[in-house]
Amino acid sequence: MKSLRTASPATALVAAVLLGSLAATPLSGETPAGAQRDQNRIVSEIRQIQAQLATLVEAQTALSQAVEALLADREEQLTADRQSRAETMNTLERMERSVATLSEAFRDTNARLSALMVEVESVREAQRRAALLGGGSGEGDDTAPPDGEQAETPEVAVGDESTPEEGSGDEAATVLDEPGVSEIYLQANADYLQGRYDLAFTGFERVAELGGELADNARYFMGECRLAQDRLDDALEHFVSVIDDFPESSKHGEAWYKRGLILGRMGHESDAREIFEDILDVFAGTTAARLAQRELDALPPRDPGV
Repeated sequence: MKSLRTASPATALVAAVLLGSLAATPLSGETPAGAQRDQNRIVSEIRQIQAQLATLVEAQTALSQAVEALLADREEQLTADRQSRAETMNTLERMERSVATLSEAFRDTNARLSALMVEVESVREAQRRAALLGGGSGEGDDTAPPDGEQAETPEVAVGDESTPEEGSGDEAATVLDEPGVSEIYLQANADYLQGRYDLAFTGFERVAELGGELADNARYFMGECRLAQDRLDDALEHFVSVIDDFPESSKHGEAWYKRGLILGRMGHESDAREIFEDILDVFAGTTAARLAQRELDALPPRDPGV
């Protein structure tokens, strides 16, 4: 198209020159009338060629404009596709975090229910023992207390059997502490899922300070809260804490992945690539490995000179 655009004006110029020359100079070797007829014929053909050239130039210009419009539309579509892909990846990552959080909450709820069932069974056993003790020590078996008052008798019987300050204080404290930690953790999870990241961070921080089985998860989600707030330095500190302080945690691989993700966002692509490659070896077959592979695929090709 470019050659046609440049050649057409030159061809038109040549045709115009020929047309002028033929108009000014009669053909030799023929009678004036014959020469005039030939000259008129040639002039007519040259004008037809000029008209055809003009039509071709217009068609070529329209075609060039159409091609440029198609290229512009294609570029816009590619840009929109890239943006859509990035948004989809971010959405998937948020969904994966939410699913992981819900899974942790489900497991914690089950653990809490199990603890409560144990506590209920313990209370029932104490009531049965109290009922037996009450039946054997009363002066009149026919004067048993009404059903509404029987709940007070086990407390007296159990109290007589073992003093609260001496026997079961530690066990009672343990039973009460576990639901307290779980409640704080579940409330922090709820705050996190609803976007109240500062409140969630405070709750997870409290759980981490109390220690116990939920401490590593709490520390991990402290990092998630700061990552959601785009406070990369703080988030990185908490994920590294999970790696260093809880090597046996179920969150260990995910903490490594988050570390690589944050380093990549900070511009340390080589460090991030190295971490993702290590995850593929150490945590093969896990969610962390799958996410690491996705990040490796999105990174630019490795420089052969490095």
